[in-house]
Amino acid sequence: MMDEKKQATRALGRHIVQYPPEVSFCAGCSACEIVCSLVHDGVVGNAYSRIFVNRGTRSMVSTIYSCQHCLDHPCYNACPRKDQAMCLDENGIVYINEEYCIGCKRCIKACVFDPPRINYVHSKDKTKRKAKKCDLCRTRPEGPACIEFCQVSCLGLSD
Repeated sequence: MMDEKKQATRALGRHIVQYPPEVSFCAGCSACEIVCSLVHDGVVGNAYSRIFVNRGTRSMVSTIYSCQHCLDHPCYNACPRKDQAMCLDENGIVYINEEYCIGCKRCIKACVFDPPRINYVHSKDKTKRKAKKCDLCRTRPEGPACIEFCQVSCLGLSD
């Protein structure tokens, strides 16, 4: 588990940010999770989303979690199929080529954040077990779908 002080000093790339409540308050509606899985996989389901909403049951404050795109890329470096399954593009975005992902979970174990910012599809069929992580919708001209479709505009991109 990475403590908050280490997280604050970690060098991060461009990533999804949740604006503070003074700017916009997350309603916990799951629109970001739904559109994420639809855009990437054409289905809706928690296992397919690359962004996560933690609904604060006591505080009523929802927190959004997604890949922070660490500049030292621990998930990329942990992958046994680096440059096939776990890839790094020209903009420094680490993304998963699921065709080559073997579902070993090393990338999830290497994630320095708690909770880990990489999702995993569980399946009885071992060939369908895959890791999923935010790639900032790198091939989508409009940019990240979660930001575009957030109903309360509480998501944005870091500078």
